[in-house]
Amino acid sequence: FQEQKNRSRRILRSLPEAAAVLAAEAAFVRIWQQRGGCTASDMRFQLLYLMLAGMTFFCMTDYWERVVPNSMLLLLLCVFIVVLGLQGVRNADVLWKAVPSIVLGFVFCVISFGFGYLLSHGNMGVGDVKLVLVMGLYLTGEYVVGAVLYGCIAGALYSVLQLVRRKLSRKDEIPFVPFLYIGVLIKYIVG
Repeated sequence: FQEQKNRSRRILRSLPEAAAVLAAEAAFVRIWQQRGGCTASDMRFQLLYLMLAGMTFFCMTDYWERVVPNSMLLLLLCVFIVVLGLQGVRNADVLWKAVPSIVLGFVFCVISFGFGYLLSHGNMGVGDVKLVLVMGLYLTGEYVVGAVLYGCIAGALYSVLQLVRRKLSRKDEIPFVPFLYIGVLIKYIVG
């Protein structure tokens, strides 16, 4: 019953959703400032903004519905390819300078979450793993390590606090994407 109620809820009517959107706006302004007031043609800025928008959506769907929609992950992947293609047409040098960092971010995510999924014997959500792989592409090695680290720390602190308060047991599942979202926000704001 709760799942059906969550799916029929009105969007942006709850405090958690409003807080997530406001935090995304603050992170957007901060990343814009850090990058020196970027233009729309700045590929890195485009990727960072698109990932922030995607993470805001995924945070809310994972929080309410406990799902990371494959169709949205596929859309983000297609948009990534389009952004890189347009950048290659506009200025191939900028694209080629970004490729090592993109590869590094993706490889970091494959190693950390791929092995984490295997070691957890499937207890880690497959949607979380796929999302982190897309994060590795968008955030590149420059941002993804910090974002994942901050997200894991936030998730661990929340879990320990809830275990101590006896609100969760060790067998309970929690949505992990909101913590990854927190990690992205922290990384964007801190730099």
